[in-house]
Amino acid sequence: MVFFTRAADAEVSELERLLTLLGVPALRIDADDLGSIQVEPTVPATIRIGGRSVRPTASWTRRFWPSAMAPARTPVDVLHRDSWLALAAQLARSAPAALPGPRLGLLEQLTWAAASGVGVPATIVGTDVAGAADRLPGDRLVVKVLDAHFVESAPGTLHGFLPCVLPRAEIAGLAATSRIPLVVQEYVRHTAEYRVYAMRGELITFEVRKPTPDAIWRDPDTVAVRAVAAPADVAAAVTGLAERWRLGYGAFDVLATDGGAVFLEVNADGDWRWYEAKAGVRTVSRALALMLRDLHTACGGTVRRAGFDLLTVMAG
Repeated sequence: MVFFTRAADAEVSELERLLTLLGVPALRIDADDLGSIQVEPTVPATIRIGGRSVRPTASWTRRFWPSAMAPARTPVDVLHRDSWLALAAQLARSAPAALPGPRLGLLEQLTWAAASGVGVPATIVGTDVAGAADRLPGDRLVVKVLDAHFVESAPGTLHGFLPCVLPRAEIAGLAATSRIPLVVQEYVRHTAEYRVYAMRGELITFEVRKPTPDAIWRDPDTVAVRAVAAPADVAAAVTGLAERWRLGYGAFDVLATDGGAVFLEVNADGDWRWYEAKAGVRTVSRALALMLRDLHTACGGTVRRAGFDLLTVMAG
């Protein structure tokens, strides 16, 4: 199992630990700790790194981002960055199985979800926020960025641009135009909000209660999370979209409303350990480790028995 990520990815660190208990060999390539490497274009590719020679059974690309690398200040720096990004992308695709699957942008997600018959919020993306608001229903609207909520101006330095719910009157007072295309959506009144982790057909669901959309980042103590079984319509929406998009992994955000499930978005890099800690469980980590073990063996990999059994992993 080969992970393409970065050193601070605690999710992958936990998966490495659990895979070791399961006897599954894993190799990690971090975008912020790149050394020497040799690759032979066999099927699958042969990778020689850190004194090891491996042939991936499966790959998972999570946080192998250019922003995790040292800033590119010279043409050689740009070449270094782009060459590593190209190598990681090609190596990931050369494995018999590659996670997470296609990375669809928010506009693509909403378009395809609506076409599949899944409820979505009325949405407009553009540089004229006030003009967009005039075309949407409701007395409150959600304003958020189109891509990630954080930008990394330098490795390890994050700046947040968090979603917010604004009264229509307040949006009307915003500047008519912006240089940044923003997402403006109707605020969907709901009875519950769910974070659903879809993992090759398996679903693990958390109900999330928070006072504002940005509370997870600004005031996490006000957020309550509990493990639940997904309502039938929520499960059907997530399962159908994950299958349609061929996602091996995805963190879905879905609302339960009186009119049925409403899909908000799916994050192919969505973290899970924060939700686990809030809910007092470790179900996602363990399910992912078992999924990766099964994927590894299905792709021809062997398991090194180290005296541990399934009960050890489920308990530890």
